[in-house]
Amino acid sequence: MSRGVRAIIAGLTLIALLLAAALIFLATRRAWQHVALDTPVQRGRLVAEAMGCAGCHGAGGGQPIANPGAKGGEVPGWTGGTWMMWNRDERDVRAWILKGRPAHREPDPGALIRMPAYESRLGPREIDDLVAYVLVASHFGSIEGEAAAAGHDAAYRFGCFGCHGPEGRGLVMNPGSFKGYIPPWDGPDFGDLVRDDGELRQWVRNGASDRFLANPIARRILEKQAISMPAYHERVSDGELSAIAAYIAWVRHHPRSGKAGTETP
Repeated sequence: MSRGVRAIIAGLTLIALLLAAALIFLATRRAWQHVALDTPVQRGRLVAEAMGCAGCHGAGGGQPIANPGAKGGEVPGWTGGTWMMWNRDERDVRAWILKGRPAHREPDPGALIRMPAYESRLGPREIDDLVAYVLVASHFGSIEGEAAAAGHDAAYRFGCFGCHGPEGRGLVMNPGSFKGYIPPWDGPDFGDLVRDDGELRQWVRNGASDRFLANPIARRILEKQAISMPAYHERVSDGELSAIAAYIAWVRHHPRSGKAGTETP
């Protein structure tokens, strides 16, 4: 066998190995994304899309349409202070979905658009998932601890929920990133990216941790991704950082399942 033929075979072998590695990585990334999407909140988002919730409540429940004749003049959105006027607790949210309204609330006689009842259209898991998604989209319920509650408010002011999702529970896709999405705070990715409060402060202040910046491959991925973590520098105070850390810890210890009787009041 001539040297030229051996060189061609070696080149083709290398190309085949690179293609195989690329295919394996793509398959692995799809598996990562499947895990990230297989949570009650993310499954509930898909149920909401399938059931047409955005048609009246708007995208993410935040852009409700007008409802002529209704007391509030519009379909209640899932965000903002008016949501609390319609729901006392998780049971009310569930009743709206199942029955079209809670038993204690009389129908609005003047409203042109009525909330449909989905009890016959959804299975038990779909209902739980949809409840979980609505609760997260509305940031429903109280937050235990003064520091965690302050951290939620700080995260809202700094726009954290825009990229990390409502309550920091995801999921926003991010082309060019390692796993293809922005890591939510309540998933396993967060523990891989943030080992301690010191690294959290580095991510918030500098847009990345020192550990990632020191790794050439990790740094290249951070530079290549479409959406980068902004570096807040001194825009965020030490106290606000501590509060955000407390809120993230609260989120990680209080998963949203949507199951009756399991949600934070």
